[in-house]
Amino acid sequence: MEYVLRVEKLSKDFNEVRALDGVNFKLKKGEIHGIIGANGSGKSTFVNILFGSKHIRDTGGYEGCIYIDNKRVDIKNTQDAMKEGIGMVHQELVLLGELDISSNIKINRENIMDKTKALGDFALVDKDKNEKEAKELLLKLGVDIDPRIRVKDISTNLKQFVEIAREIDKDKLKILILDEPTSSLNIEESKILLSNLKELAKSGLSIIFISHRLEEIVDLCHRVTIFRDGRVVGEYGREEYDINKMALDMIGREVVQVIKERKNRSEESILSFNRVEVSYGHKSYKDISLDIKRGEILGITGLAGHGQEIFAYGLMGLYDMKGDVVFKGGKIRPGDIGTLIQKGIYLLPDERKELGLILSKSVWENLVFESYDRNKGFLRYPFLGRLSPLNHKAIREYSEDMVRRLNIKIKDIDQRVGDLSGGNQQKVCIGRAITIDPEVLFVGDPTRGIDIYSKEIILDMLLELNQEKNTTIIIFSGEVSELKRVCDRIAVMYNNQVFKIFEDGFDSEEFSLALSGRSLE
Repeated sequence: MEYVLRVEKLSKDFNEVRALDGVNFKLKKGEIHGIIGANGSGKSTFVNILFGSKHIRDTGGYEGCIYIDNKRVDIKNTQDAMKEGIGMVHQELVLLGELDISSNIKINRENIMDKTKALGDFALVDKDKNEKEAKELLLKLGVDIDPRIRVKDISTNLKQFVEIAREIDKDKLKILILDEPTSSLNIEESKILLSNLKELAKSGLSIIFISHRLEEIVDLCHRVTIFRDGRVVGEYGREEYDINKMALDMIGREVVQVIKERKNRSEESILSFNRVEVSYGHKSYKDISLDIKRGEILGITGLAGHGQEIFAYGLMGLYDMKGDVVFKGGKIRPGDIGTLIQKGIYLLPDERKELGLILSKSVWENLVFESYDRNKGFLRYPFLGRLSPLNHKAIREYSEDMVRRLNIKIKDIDQRVGDLSGGNQQKVCIGRAITIDPEVLFVGDPTRGIDIYSKEIILDMLLELNQEKNTTIIIFSGEVSELKRVCDRIAVMYNNQVFKIFEDGFDSEEFSLALSGRSLE
């Protein structure tokens, strides 16, 4: 059997905690091999070793053997990995926001103008050719977008495609590692990506595919390896696939899906956008309206780049929003973040590392950050306001309880958030949003990169927040199946406009058509 990659007895410790314990793994040429496991099970540690992550090196390296094409290799850094033909798209995207799409895709592999090649380091980049090739790569992945747009001005879903395009552009690529590549994509976008990954595998590329979406794993992968607590606990061939058994191996317990009990929704508006104008990237969009009802859970979805995040990002100043925005009967100014938070409006962004976390701070500091004004119990002398010292006993008790409730896998609450897995970082974000206890909460992709058990914990806590405190929650996400289970209404975006709002009929043909901007008429 021709294996492009073999791993034997791979182990790794972090601060005396065993993250990987004697892992064996084999990858065939042209194979798509799935890896699944709960958050903190060792999946990301495993692939970070293969890709030569600096964090692995800085924490003492790893034990075990790695073979590429039957030759033992010592992967000390990312350059070593790339020399062996390994490419990786991380769960947390690594792009240069100020550069355009084509520059990100062609970085370190830029086309040079023929007439200037003799100038060496002073040669001129052939920008037109870079843009043409970037456009072709993205079309190959099913995405049609102007490669001249700056990366900071595109949605998270589109950034995912840019990252993948950058990796498949590498000449010597043998092994492509994809860590949760569909976590920010909706169903249609995921189907497009999976179809193209199958074609890449047919051409001889070997793919390691990490995902919490078991339906995708079953559809895409030739084999699946299951991680739990740093060990391999199971391996399935295509003929053995059983989603329920795989989920049980992965989590170690049965998973029960959360479903919202529909209540009589209030018709009172709490937040209204009335024909506002929003600008981001190279374009402006006008006459955008949305009326949000008090106490509802409103889902906002749509294809990548069609504006599912536009209301949250515009209101909180991440995009430029102008026009009439009304909160509880009074006008408010978009972008005035301090005032908006004081009024009880909060955004949990989908870009958690860039916008949602302080990676250098501890778990407890991230959980209670920004909440002192709304939870006086965190202050020793509440009457002093922000001049008061913190009530560390109350904060620690609260933080430890939140860690238990959200099933956050950590050493202790003093652990640095930057050292946690992506899924556990997401749970810390959710915990802070719950701690702030807002009146209106915007949440971007709340279950992105989360295992199937923890997804239900997070969705249940959002439902609890909505039902017990009447918090108005707006979830913008591509996870349509989850929105159908927890939302009172779902707004479908198309071309940065509200195409249609559904109060029921989420499983109808009309709803499916609306996701691509079409109607039954």
